[in-house]
Amino acid sequence: MNTERKGCRVKVSGYQMFWMISISSMIMFSYLPIKLAAEKAHQDSWISILLGSMIMMAVTWLILRVCKQNKEKTLVGFMKDLLGTLLGKIIVTVYFLHWFMQMSFLAKGTADFHNLVILHNTPMFVILFCLIVLVAYAVYKGGITAISRCAEIIGPFFVTVLYVQLFLNPQDMDMKRILPVYADSGWFSILEGAFRSFNYMVDPSIILMLFFFAENKQTVSRAILWGTAVAMGWGVLATLVVLFVTGPNLAAEMVYPVYSMTKFVSILNFVQNIDAFYIPLWIFGAFIKVSVCLFILSYGLSEWTGFKNWKLIGCIIAVIWLAFVIYSPHNIRISNTLKNMLLIGFFYPVVYIGIPLILWIIGSIKKHRRA
Repeated sequence: MNTERKGCRVKVSGYQMFWMISISSMIMFSYLPIKLAAEKAHQDSWISILLGSMIMMAVTWLILRVCKQNKEKTLVGFMKDLLGTLLGKIIVTVYFLHWFMQMSFLAKGTADFHNLVILHNTPMFVILFCLIVLVAYAVYKGGITAISRCAEIIGPFFVTVLYVQLFLNPQDMDMKRILPVYADSGWFSILEGAFRSFNYMVDPSIILMLFFFAENKQTVSRAILWGTAVAMGWGVLATLVVLFVTGPNLAAEMVYPVYSMTKFVSILNFVQNIDAFYIPLWIFGAFIKVSVCLFILSYGLSEWTGFKNWKLIGCIIAVIWLAFVIYSPHNIRISNTLKNMLLIGFFYPVVYIGIPLILWIIGSIKKHRRA
């Protein structure tokens, strides 16, 4: 199979993949999961987050099994092989829609974040236009190579600052705020919190496309698992810190709980206002995440349609993306849309677990028959 399309070469190292996955996952984790878990499990939300993280690690392992069975093809290619051209293309379309919605959700959230913390009174269109043009330019000029190199440079600072930030509020932490454990919530609320929050912790479906671009398929599997584990560990710690500092009721109301922690930092009245470091890194992280989504969507659509110029497709998607985020009738930030039971109870479980599990079973049967 031709492993290259126009302007795109396969050369992402395991090290670069580790940073892309960890940054993309931590950006996702910094939004909804803590809030959703706290709404249902209150002071036991850290248990919900821990359970959700374990589920996501298992889902990542499952998706890597699928990728290893079809390591010479992208999602579009092996979906057609396993399910047939028509059904394969229909199901791939679901992933395309999913990635487009992820991009829209993050772009809107990033624009709202800019408006809230640094660019007050700036028109939403201006912020979105600058973000989307920058992302489209990076994808057009450098593709996955440019994105992975950016992640390689940003990643160490991004992960270090987000981990260190969690330990800068010792004076405000009260561990009694997570007590009593289990007694008030019970197993049903804890499971409900895990069920609602795990859908928004990471997006493991991007691996189905990214795996194809890895230099070494063996080492990149470990890199992806470690990248996911770093994000999951940070998410559990962040939930505990938010609970220690604010308690469960306030945690359930916060729009940006992790960012809010930076406002509490005050060490000897000297180390303060660390949000000046956090905000740029968070924006860089969001840039990596949406760039990855735009690239895999463009490349996948190129394969899906047979039109080889995926860069042109990327530019067209960027225009549609900008128009959709601006004119969408739904508030796609933290709204009821993202808490919809159709999404949480059906769509995400099918996209993250159901389809990869079917692909793995079919792939295993075919491999067994060939043996």
